[in-house]
Amino acid sequence: MVGDNSDLIAHVAKLYLKPGNVLADVTFGKGVFWRQMDMTQYLFHPSDLLTCPNSAYDFRKLPYQDGTFDVVVFDPPYCHNPGKMMVDKNYRNAETTKGLYHKDIIQLYYDGMKEARRILKAPGGMLWVKGKDEIESGYQRWSHIELYDIAKELGFYAKDLFILTQKVKPVVQYSTQQHSRKNHSYLWIFKLPTEKELKELKKFKILSDKAVKLKQVKEKIEKFSVEIALLKQEMSEIE
Repeated sequence: MVGDNSDLIAHVAKLYLKPGNVLADVTFGKGVFWRQMDMTQYLFHPSDLLTCPNSAYDFRKLPYQDGTFDVVVFDPPYCHNPGKMMVDKNYRNAETTKGLYHKDIIQLYYDGMKEARRILKAPGGMLWVKGKDEIESGYQRWSHIELYDIAKELGFYAKDLFILTQKVKPVVQYSTQQHSRKNHSYLWIFKLPTEKELKELKKFKILSDKAVKLKQVKEKIEKFSVEIALLKQEMSEIE
């Protein structure tokens, strides 16, 4: 679709939000996503290190309990080592990703998506992830594909994908063009599948047997890790 982030979110919400949903935006920023929305319909929890003084949470370590939210929205800084970006006043990348390379940005995504998975209701919880491809050292980095791979590793499946095209012309950082000018970004809708969905995903080979088994093993490991931590705490108290 053509528009801005608020147009996109208003459109997506009609499909994937229901009144009463428990919703977290863990990279709230200036709240642009929600400018066209009536947020009184939802139990809304915005947080951001820079713009939410009352909930200045690191999206990699959130204070929420496991399985709290129906939907988590995640839009971290996407640009590596931005320096003096022409659009930095809008995104404040330089304050958050200075000195980071593309692999570091993807690691931020991984850590944030992993934490989002923890606080999402399972099964059925949805993670909305905003991202954009970028150029690093003259090479195209297909970030939106890397985000898809991360989501699969964490046990999500891709429910939907939206492409947002800006109304304005793309900003060109260099005088000599080396790649196609990209004027779009992506919004992935990932979901933690129900047992029925798991069977269907396996049947249609959208999710392999290996991925299903890996998801189940990881869930067991996480469960046992929590139990072990509690037992260690109990032992320390006894000692």
